[in-house]
Amino acid sequence: MYPLLALIVAAFICYSYFWSILEWGLIGGVVYGLYRFVTMLVASQDRQAPRPHSSFRPSAFQAESDDPLPTLTDDAPSPDAVIEEVDDALENEAALKIGKEGELRVDRILNRVAMDHLTDVYLEDERGLTQIDHIAKMPWGLVVVETKTYGGFISGTRNYQEWKQSFRLVGSDKYYLFQNPVCQNFRHLAAVRYVTGLNDHVSSMVVFAGSARTSRRVHNQIVRIKHLKTALRQRPTTDYLPDRNRDAAWDALKRHAYANSGRAAEHLEQLKRRSQ
Repeated sequence: MYPLLALIVAAFICYSYFWSILEWGLIGGVVYGLYRFVTMLVASQDRQAPRPHSSFRPSAFQAESDDPLPTLTDDAPSPDAVIEEVDDALENEAALKIGKEGELRVDRILNRVAMDHLTDVYLEDERGLTQIDHIAKMPWGLVVVETKTYGGFISGTRNYQEWKQSFRLVGSDKYYLFQNPVCQNFRHLAAVRYVTGLNDHVSSMVVFAGSARTSRRVHNQIVRIKHLKTALRQRPTTDYLPDRNRDAAWDALKRHAYANSGRAAEHLEQLKRRSQ
């Protein structure tokens, strides 16, 4: 008797409050919907609002663009332009720090993609001592990587051995001339071939790790760091290289690299003498 009575009372209470609960639920749903609508409208207006112009100079590691600049020409600076020669930033600590950061980014990619790799390698051949940023061991041979961490705008000149850098969007009328890194890496390529005895199975790659925009000529000669993994995995059209030959060449390269690992100061002095 009592359980039945308790059940009847509970059912009556639930029925009495059902419409109140439903009503408050509907009110809450309408309020939440209005809140979501207003926040989406505000966000949309923020995205469409024009951004204030800033003369802030972009950092070297902002997202780089793949597209060459059609207005950036590959010719000599105008006769009245201010020109500075760049000697590989031998004594510029800020430039050296940025360059090392770019090389570390490349190093992390090589850790994931290459069979093995060496970084900051010193080799000596018949022309003397040279420094190489990275050498990657791939199944088909070796890749000699030169890393550049540039900002601004990079284009070629009439002299194929020189490229130029400018910062025209920040009001600078100065051009900085520097050695074409593709030509620079040919020297490294020759040293690796000399030490290993390999020829066709040693290839060159210039990697841009900074935010620099390029002319079309420069664009076609470099690899952006975000495409480095894909570029390394593209097998070149060379003859088959037996694994034993590749491994023997790599062992010889490591022996020379380790033997010259303490010659950084000597190499720096050589570069300073050449620049004088």
